[in-house]
Amino acid sequence: MAESDQIVHEIEQFYARYIDGFNREDIDLFMQSFDLPFVALSGEHGATVFADEAAQQRFYSQTMIAIQGRGWARSTIDRLKAWPLAENLATLMADVTRYKKDGSILERLRAFYTLRKDGKSWKIVTLSMANPPFPGPGEIPRE
Repeated sequence: MAESDQIVHEIEQFYARYIDGFNREDIDLFMQSFDLPFVALSGEHGATVFADEAAQQRFYSQTMIAIQGRGWARSTIDRLKAWPLAENLATLMADVTRYKKDGSILERLRAFYTLRKDGKSWKIVTLSMANPPFPGPGEIPRE
């Protein structure tokens, strides 16, 4: 049985690799970071289900086009908080800063993920954003 601290450590390592791959625009690592199907949740669109690799690739392409069109150059992790729910299921909160090519801040965001371990690695099952001024679960203040 995995201990909570071990699970949190694994999730922190997973997310650091995910952001590193995102910054390098490594589509293979990006694709491997998500379970199929996975779901994006928003107040505007409800649940958007990405059921196959083609949908996953479209999601990646649309994400990169959108942020690059706004001047994105890289993202950094400001804070992570993981809550293990079972040996193979967890919730993750990530505060991230996106920077422009000139080094200025493009945006700060807070993302929530549901992660599952598929026997080998952690994968994103759901993602959603806590839009300011809302902090999301736990009322954890933004930095």
